[in-house]
Amino acid sequence: MTKAERTRQFIVEKTAPLFNTKGYDGTSLADLTEATGLTKGALYGNFADKDEIAEAAFHYSMKKVKALMKQEMESVKTYKQRLQALLSFFARYVNKPPVAGGCPLLNTAIEADDHRTSMRRVVTKELMATIDFIASQLEGGVKAGEFISTIKPRELAYVFFCSVEGALMFSRVERSNEPMEIVVKHCKKILDQISQ
Repeated sequence: MTKAERTRQFIVEKTAPLFNTKGYDGTSLADLTEATGLTKGALYGNFADKDEIAEAAFHYSMKKVKALMKQEMESVKTYKQRLQALLSFFARYVNKPPVAGGCPLLNTAIEADDHRTSMRRVVTKELMATIDFIASQLEGGVKAGEFISTIKPRELAYVFFCSVEGALMFSRVERSNEPMEIVVKHCKKILDQISQ
């Protein structure tokens, strides 16, 4: 890794929690320079603008979340166990998010919806990749004979993901694990119901 690449990585690692906690508008240039200890010139010598730093920080945060999810799921063998592990990961995610501030996908999606539309394409790509991944686990389970063949994997993927993200939002605002625990329990029940 070159010095320039190390500097970019340093900036991204230091600013990711800021963007995830304060949002794009809430994160000022002063916040960025304070978090990194670098000058404005040093920041913009490595990135074109604040948008580019924020996008790189989002990708870094998502990479961190995905790495932990993958690690969680690698320890089990069946498709059902992988999906249960994924649900358990999100249940713990409420109080112990991999990046300070909670779910970077949820946080960024809220901003990208109406306000920061420049990030909408990036967020949509991540959302769809997550749905595709969950659906692939369900499809794999059908092919392996773990799940009944009449399920609709893509529809169930939306149900699981949207339920978990909604519960995550509610739990973080309420400062309670209860909503997430209820949703995870329900999703695991669905997995039991579709199992052969």
